[in-house]
Amino acid sequence: MNNPSSLVTALLLLFLFSGEATAQASGKTVWLPMVDEGFFGARNIKLEATLFRPPGDGPFPVVIFNHGSSGGPIPPGYTDQAAALGAFLVSKEIALIVPMRRGRGRSEGSNREEPSECTLEAAKKGLQYASGAVDAAYAYLRQERWASLDRVILAGHSRGGILASDYAAKHAGASLGVINFSGGWKNDHCGPVDVNASIFQQAGAGARVPNLFLYAYGDAFYTDDSMRNYGAVFKAAGGDITFKLLAVEKINGHQLFHRGQAAWESSVNDFLDRLHVGLRAPPKLK
Repeated sequence: MNNPSSLVTALLLLFLFSGEATAQASGKTVWLPMVDEGFFGARNIKLEATLFRPPGDGPFPVVIFNHGSSGGPIPPGYTDQAAALGAFLVSKEIALIVPMRRGRGRSEGSNREEPSECTLEAAKKGLQYASGAVDAAYAYLRQERWASLDRVILAGHSRGGILASDYAAKHAGASLGVINFSGGWKNDHCGPVDVNASIFQQAGAGARVPNLFLYAYGDAFYTDDSMRNYGAVFKAAGGDITFKLLAVEKINGHQLFHRGQAAWESSVNDFLDRLHVGLRAPPKLK
């Protein structure tokens, strides 16, 4: 390219594209309307969500990511933006939306997931309540022309991970697949019944799409044997599963999603390839 004006134009376009990509990769706040069936009747509320979107008009595949519980070690007002995942997906031309469930972050409504009894019935009620945020995310995406609704992947961490598997099993055709990071509703010390295994067994029986289960050794909430059992019962019930128990150094294994990206990136890449979604590697500027 020998023409100086052409070089200036090319550099300007590169600058603008890079600026747009950086702005999109940083995420922006959007608000998801939903109807909250509370103790005093139905009312309209809004959920806070973070959106990461590739530059351009799309339509783009979308990952709906469900956060873990903020009733435990995470402060109730904390907003999980999943920023590292957002940048990772945007580089592959995949969008990410992270809704905060009722009573979390700046979302309106009440957090009725906690306190929660150590029973399967209580866990099912919590999952049903939590699924309202997933419904709201789908309703939002249906209004967005850039979103490809036939290429949605459900994902989540901890309670959000088991929510993703449960929701996909109950909503045939809603997603292409599920990525479950350290999913579970209760810890191993909660009552005589393994609540998580029971839910995953039912999700496996209803599963219609592939699931990627990503766990790490040394999880503070579940034993290694419990995590292996989650994958085993899901598969035995008929679910299509890829199960990984990963090694991460110097961290609690339950922090796999937030602090162990180097350990899970290749598995997620392989899963996205299997679903024919996104780019294998970030695009290179020419």
